[in-house]
Amino acid sequence: MSNQPLNLDEAMQLVSEAFLPCGCVTSANPDEESFGFTVMSGSGAEILRVPSVSREEYTSPQRLGGVIEQARLDVEDKDQRLEPWTMPAITDDTGIPETPPNY
Repeated sequence: MSNQPLNLDEAMQLVSEAFLPCGCVTSANPDEESFGFTVMSGSGAEILRVPSVSREEYTSPQRLGGVIEQARLDVEDKDQRLEPWTMPAITDDTGIPETPPNY
């Protein structure tokens, strides 16, 4: 993981992919330069709501990774199984995670 800052769209995309097989809906809070997210079960029941991830948290891959890891622990504490996940490596200034080849 590098220190390349993330923008709002990139951060929201990473969060939405971190809670599989559960669903995750993100919503931007443009007035506060933040976003929130809700993790839902397969039946649509809310499992966890994080109302605000600040700009300071989401622009830093390390800090965003910490927010996601804590939220994943909270979801798993509610007896939900999640697929393994790690914060992807951001290798350049595009903020796009490096995706390993799928052979």
